[in-house]
Amino acid sequence: MPYDDYDDPENTVQTRNRQAGQLDYINSYYQLPKRFGVRAVIGGRVRHTDGEGEIVDTAGQYLRLLLDGATEPVIRHATANLAYWSPTAGWVQATRLPDPYAPAGAPQGAGASR
Repeated sequence: MPYDDYDDPENTVQTRNRQAGQLDYINSYYQLPKRFGVRAVIGGRVRHTDGEGEIVDTAGQYLRLLLDGATEPVIRHATANLAYWSPTAGWVQATRLPDPYAPAGAPQGAGASR
């Protein structure tokens, strides 16, 4: 669904259901609550290497972020260079999941699959 349709009243329920499902997937798959004590939520504050902003929508397994001062959202991965604001812990940096198929001792950096 294009960002322009985000607040279309006819699609509000459908949009909210899509977002809820995709956020559940993101939080569960990347284990954000378990690993970091945070959840990806619409309106949640985030910090990316591009700047700070908030989550305004989802895009499958990705998040749409509206960075402060920007007029168009950007799509970013939930654990790639992204920190989440937590009122109890401050900024919490998310990290990628280890690659279960990588050989023991292999680097787990930007080339990791998740």
